[in-house]
Amino acid sequence: MKKKIISAILMSTVVLSAAAPLSGVYADTNSDIAKQDATISSAQSAKAQAQAQVDSLQSKVDSLQQKQASTKAQIAKIESEAKVLNAQIATLNESIAERTKTLEAQARSAQVNSSATNYMDAVVNSKSLTDVIQKVTAIATVSSANKQMLEQQEKEQKELSQKSETVKKNYNQFVSLSQSLDSQAQELTSQQAELKVATLNYQATIATAQDKKQSLLDEKAAAEKAAQEAAKKQATYEAQQKEAAKAQAASTAATTKAVEEATSTVSSSQASQSSSNSSTSSSNSTSSSNSTSSSSSSSNNDTTPTPTPTPTPTPGGGSSSSSGINSTPIGNPYAGGGCTDYVWQHFAAQGIYIRNIMPGNGGQWASNGPAQGVLHVVGAAPGVIASGFSTDFVGYAGSPYGHVAIVTAVNSDGTIDVVEGGSGFGWGHTRSHVSAAGVTFLMPN
Repeated sequence: MKKKIISAILMSTVVLSAAAPLSGVYADTNSDIAKQDATISSAQSAKAQAQAQVDSLQSKVDSLQQKQASTKAQIAKIESEAKVLNAQIATLNESIAERTKTLEAQARSAQVNSSATNYMDAVVNSKSLTDVIQKVTAIATVSSANKQMLEQQEKEQKELSQKSETVKKNYNQFVSLSQSLDSQAQELTSQQAELKVATLNYQATIATAQDKKQSLLDEKAAAEKAAQEAAKKQATYEAQQKEAAKAQAASTAATTKAVEEATSTVSSSQASQSSSNSSTSSSNSTSSSNSTSSSSSSSNNDTTPTPTPTPTPTPGGGSSSSSGINSTPIGNPYAGGGCTDYVWQHFAAQGIYIRNIMPGNGGQWASNGPAQGVLHVVGAAPGVIASGFSTDFVGYAGSPYGHVAIVTAVNSDGTIDVVEGGSGFGWGHTRSHVSAAGVTFLMPN
């Protein structure tokens, strides 16, 4: 019954120890989720700013593209005007060339024929005044026409030269503007591409943070589920503990009553025996001393004393010798064929009785034994007790009970050889080269 109570207490401790870190897990997980939320918020804000800049740049790019289109249209118009002007210039050059040829021909004729004399001859040799007037008029008309021709030619050349300069100037301006717009467009396009890359990076950051957040939320949900299950187990163990306490109280009351009844019976028997002995002594008071001794001896040999019942041992019960080792036989509080039962019987065979440890599972001997004055810590050596929770020593991982064994040898590499009992090992099972890491070595007080 006591072992049930101890088991219930131990399992409650295990459940509590398993559930205790959950609050820390919640705190850490919530903190990590908050960090991911902050990362997502920051990245979304930066992404929005980058997108706003992209939109602004796109507006500028659209405006530049409109200006580029307008500039190219102006350039095309100027090129068309230039073609027309070049055609006019070509036609005028041909006309000027023809006029120049005519004037040059007239000039050569005047030089060859001595035009001044010819003009006088034409007047002198005229047949009449009318003929003179006609000839002079004709000569004047030709001279005036030549003069007008030269003036018109100079005017047209000047106009065409001005048009040509204007076209060249406009063309150069629009070409320069087009080149500037192209440069600005390239720069804006480059900035736009960089911002798009930044936007994609922010989106990737958001996606990563959201994935991490979801993973943390899943971990939190799993931890909450584990906490609920642990709470259910804790409630079950608490109910078992209450039932065990009730049963223990009932058992203790029954045992106390039985002891009291046995003690009362023994006391009555001893009182009756004392009265009988007193009567016998009185009736034989006149006998000799030898006869009295013989009668007394005969009476002692014929009477069988009633044995005193041995009370059920209680945890920590039994008297101790001056050395501190309990040498008075007591009941085995570790019955059941477990590892603690094996170690207790090992020492009991030597006349050393280890008092009960509460709670006293194998791994708890290392801490509770010294704390309760039942054991004390020693160095590793053959014949001492080994206690611990380590996987190599226990034989499997995650044991809530731990293990105890008797050391048979200490090896040069620091490992130990042990002899042991208990579930999974068998009585008197031996192992060699067991890791001593996490193992405490003890001896009874």
